[in-house]
Amino acid sequence: MKRILALSLILLMLAACVPTPEEEPVIHKNEGTLEQQLAATPVPEYQTDTVEAAVGNESAVADVSKENTLRKAVGAPETLTEKFDGEAVGAHLYIEIDAAVDVPSVEKVPVLRGQVGYEPDKAAERLTKLLIGDGPYIRSGYHARDYAQVHMEYYQKWIDALDQKPYGQSADYDALRKSLQRHFDTYAKNYREDTGENDRDDKPWTGSFSDAKEAFVIGNGTQSISIVDHARVFTYDSGSHPSLPPWQTNARGPRNEQERQWMQNAVDFANSLGYAQVQSRYINDPDEDTRMRQRVETGYESGYKVFYLLPVYEGIPLYPYTTNSGSDTGRQAAGVHYDKDLKQEEIFGTLCNGEVVQLQWDCPFTVTSTENENVPLLSFERVMEIFRRQVFMGMYLDEGHDETYRITSIEFS
Repeated sequence: MKRILALSLILLMLAACVPTPEEEPVIHKNEGTLEQQLAATPVPEYQTDTVEAAVGNESAVADVSKENTLRKAVGAPETLTEKFDGEAVGAHLYIEIDAAVDVPSVEKVPVLRGQVGYEPDKAAERLTKLLIGDGPYIRSGYHARDYAQVHMEYYQKWIDALDQKPYGQSADYDALRKSLQRHFDTYAKNYREDTGENDRDDKPWTGSFSDAKEAFVIGNGTQSISIVDHARVFTYDSGSHPSLPPWQTNARGPRNEQERQWMQNAVDFANSLGYAQVQSRYINDPDEDTRMRQRVETGYESGYKVFYLLPVYEGIPLYPYTTNSGSDTGRQAAGVHYDKDLKQEEIFGTLCNGEVVQLQWDCPFTVTSTENENVPLLSFERVMEIFRRQVFMGMYLDEGHDETYRITSIEFS
């Protein structure tokens, strides 16, 4: 069986960022090398020579200033097309690359030192006053039947939209329809059986912002914010909206002017919060997988959108990555039973008719110093050499199930 997956290949071009063994990884083989590389500053000949050659020619100097010096420094092409394959763990892996190569237009890549999160009480006070005003504040109540009602309406709308479209009885349709119905039935059951004994009414908040040392959740009756895990996770919520998944298999950018404006609304909202500056990554319908598979609209043209943003440091976007890859069965077959995730900064949320109604910012990063103004980098071709080898060592596929990965974008991060 061959499954076609769309991937975004994200390349971190720091020299010697991880050991790159010919066969099996060796723990601590290059211990200390990374620190030495991070401390080294390259001579930017690719910049100096070009600029000096243009001295005395104003138009040439202007052309140099427009040049993407980072792309030139690493020798990255505008596009890359190639195919190769090999044995991964568990099955055969085919790689098809037809990708634009995105490199930020910066002259230097610094090494930044910092910490995750802010002082919880200060973050809580600043964000609360910024987003929901000076008070009075309340501890938001909870009414199970109201919560269930919102979600029942959400799933019923999705089911109705699905049934009205000419899907036919495909496996995808059947699986999605059953999944939506299960969600609806669960909330309907909760609605019918709830006795109200666990309901809580809103009540005035009389605490102090120092309460945020452990966990902090307050609102003003309509909007609310929460800060948990010592300011490592910040969440904003406006009103009663169903929780939507932040991830999408078929991530895409805006399709029309309205979606571009909505995406900009999300960027502007996040940029106003005083964390890192951000740029857009994607905006999707909540049920984008169905749209992509069946090539039909699914009823959310006028409603909710999910969005994902990228923090930007010194002009360079920080793309998310995970320490896990492949299927559970594939990892177990390879003897890998547990991987501890390395938590990365992430920003995602929900738009409703263009307004940000939910936003979650995980692990905001505070820069405390610059360790190196301009670190040496591997060339693009060297990075690709490493990728062509390592991709087969890092993928755990289901035994006997060959897969094809189609890489549609390569992005410097």
